[in-house]
Amino acid sequence: MAEAAAEKRFGELPQETRWLIRAHAAAADNISLFFGEDIFIAVGSILLITASLRSSGVAVQPFDLSLWAIPTAVLALVVHGVRLMLLDRRLARELRAVSVPEAAE
Repeated sequence: MAEAAAEKRFGELPQETRWLIRAHAAAADNISLFFGEDIFIAVGSILLITASLRSSGVAVQPFDLSLWAIPTAVLALVVHGVRLMLLDRRLARELRAVSVPEAAE
């Protein structure tokens, strides 16, 4: 979807740009899954952390772990959102520079 949106905005994309967009789209998916899953109590990672802490003698409830995961997930969202905005600016700058000489011909 991101690749198609860029193509609609800028026209035909160089292969390197396609790979860059795909990489950032995959990173967005991985970041949202990695940090977002810790917010939900019934996900395996929360249950694994709870079990590991209990075996070490630390009593913790899954809900408490989920609450503490929220600030981390929000920060990851903000950081990656900034990365995507910077990517958008970079693509706009680079692809306009590539398309301007073609328009002058």
